[in-house]
Amino acid sequence: MGLSKVYSKMDKIGQFWSWLIFTVLIIGISILTSLQPLWANIPFNVIIPILVLIFLKTVFFEKMKLSTLIIMRALIILAVFGVLPGDIYVKIVLVFMVINILEATFTDLKKKKYFNFITGILLAASTIPAFWWSSEWITADSAIWGGPYYHAEAVALAGTICWIIAYTIWNWIFVTNEFSPSIAYLHVGILFAPLLGIVCFMNPGLWMIFRANSLTIGGVFQISNKEFLEKKLENKKFSNFVDFVSKTSVQVVLMIINVALIAVPVVLTILHFLADKAGNI
Repeated sequence: MGLSKVYSKMDKIGQFWSWLIFTVLIIGISILTSLQPLWANIPFNVIIPILVLIFLKTVFFEKMKLSTLIIMRALIILAVFGVLPGDIYVKIVLVFMVINILEATFTDLKKKKYFNFITGILLAASTIPAFWWSSEWITADSAIWGGPYYHAEAVALAGTICWIIAYTIWNWIFVTNEFSPSIAYLHVGILFAPLLGIVCFMNPGLWMIFRANSLTIGGVFQISNKEFLEKKLENKKFSNFVDFVSKTSVQVVLMIINVALIAVPVVLTILHFLADKAGNI
């Protein structure tokens, strides 16, 4: 069945159900590629995105974002085979996470979205404190998958969870600034996928891998179905909600909430450092 026939059939489906279909696909593929870094990750997160970049029209930000995501999805293959040491890969993941945040942050600056720009800078600066406490590489011999895995004591995880919430709010605001309400509607599912993943597996540390995979496959859907999504997911009530979130007063409040959330892992990291230092005296 060609894409035109698929779109024709989906045109007959309600708006919510169309969104739900894309969301379920994004969630399913992101979890599958997270659990299977070889046979699922390679076709869905490496080969297909490369074809999208080569053959489909993309704006600069889409091209830049998808390119960095492809690099990380390709590097995980080297880590699974032991070519790239796992501990090194985890550090590279964190560096690329900072790069991805800064890409969006300076896009916000160009658009004069100063409040979200401030949040983005703080998020980038706090990425290491939020995830650096105890990261390791789990191989296929000790788990059902190979990938960056984060574990720490409950207090440290509390800081990580606060950071993830701040990131989700910040990224949602960025999406509403950068794309139409229809595309922002799609990103509700893209942002929800990694949150659902960590709840299902009861491990906030898995958010990193789920987020990268949901963003990759979500980006593929967005680029390859842009015109269809713009039309099909258009919703007046959702557009009004986006307009409300875009108000300066709301942006200020959300920035303050995010700053408070970001402060948690930073403060916990400082206290952890001081406690270790005192224990070594």
